[in-house]
Amino acid sequence: MNSKMANSTVALRAYRDGLHLIIRPHLSITEVEAAIQQEISRMNRSLAGVSVQIDLKSPTLKKEEIELLSSKLQETYDLTVRGVEVADEPVPPPIAAAPTTHVISQTTDTRPPRDSEPSRIIPHTIRSGQTEEFPQGSLIIYGDVNSGSEVKAGGDIVVLGTLRGSAYAGMNGRLSAVIIAMDFAPLQLQIGNYVNRSSVSQEPRGYPEIARIGAEDVIIVEKFVKF
Repeated sequence: MNSKMANSTVALRAYRDGLHLIIRPHLSITEVEAAIQQEISRMNRSLAGVSVQIDLKSPTLKKEEIELLSSKLQETYDLTVRGVEVADEPVPPPIAAAPTTHVISQTTDTRPPRDSEPSRIIPHTIRSGQTEEFPQGSLIIYGDVNSGSEVKAGGDIVVLGTLRGSAYAGMNGRLSAVIIAMDFAPLQLQIGNYVNRSSVSQEPRGYPEIARIGAEDVIIVEKFVKF
């Protein structure tokens, strides 16, 4: 199956509650499995230990096919399926597509600003001494942010790897911005004008975490379950 067909069949998208596997309607289980293999190989990085939600658009796969697919995702790619949802309507716009497509929402409704801003994808690890900056919107890094590096964004920062360097979200003053990483061990966190240097020696906890400004006007870091 070629890349074009795979991309029209399934899509991996990074949302604020984690990865979503979007499966188009009117498909056979064989088509879906082949497309998933193509999509994951195109990402060129391991997804071991990452959780994923399956979003199905009606009419969809049979129940036993969904169960088989969930088992295969676990056995073949070490992905944990955290849920399955079926919807007749298109899923909401993601923060970014994985990993070579930039998604910019063109809507003008009353959703929060983060849903209408551009996202920039960095499809590799940020090395020590490097700085990545995107004041126009959110940054999504498909890799690690190494110690001695820095990432800055006008919106959110999502690291699909380990954050060991410095992260500065909401650099244009947006205090609702968040920083999400699969493993959290940052040198320094900043959201808007709030800085947190207390996690210098923190070791990764082995699960995703989110940093945001809490009720006491300080940056708090907690387990990331759902945005």
